[in-house]
Amino acid sequence: MTVQLLVIGPAGSGKSTVGRQVAGRLGVHYIDGDQLHPRANLDKMAKGTPLSDDNRDEWVQNILGELAKGNVVIGASLLKQQYRQLINREIQQVWFAQLDAPRTVLEARLEDPTGSLFRKPLLTSQLAIFDDLGKHEPGKKFDATKPVNDLVSEIISQMRAEFGTSAVG
Repeated sequence: MTVQLLVIGPAGSGKSTVGRQVAGRLGVHYIDGDQLHPRANLDKMAKGTPLSDDNRDEWVQNILGELAKGNVVIGASLLKQQYRQLINREIQQVWFAQLDAPRTVLEARLEDPTGSLFRKPLLTSQLAIFDDLGKHEPGKKFDATKPVNDLVSEIISQMRAEFGTSAVG
């Protein structure tokens, strides 16, 4: 089976850290979703300006293109269910691992000046539009306050339970 995993959640949830480790354990490629944004989006985010749905269209198409290649883990916010539904319609074996943490934890993680483009000012706008993973969406919500190694093992274990042990690394 081809691995097509999206690690989703707001800024500070650990998408990049967890996604890289899941990809490493499964022996597949990792892509940070921020790298798939067009330059105009990156400029807006760097200024602390939230993106509109129209801004995200090309980004979602870029994510679809990478997923279609297969054997990839992508860390991307994918805040709204509508984006995930589009991806799920196009990529039948996609699986979402939603990283969930309290706002206080997310804010504390964003105090670190290194890393993501998304800083504290964008967190509020992200949380305002974030749709939790729905029961009909393929995947599961995970507690992002757990130690990273435990979280990675749990995600891989859940994927194996859903797709079969031999199908996922």
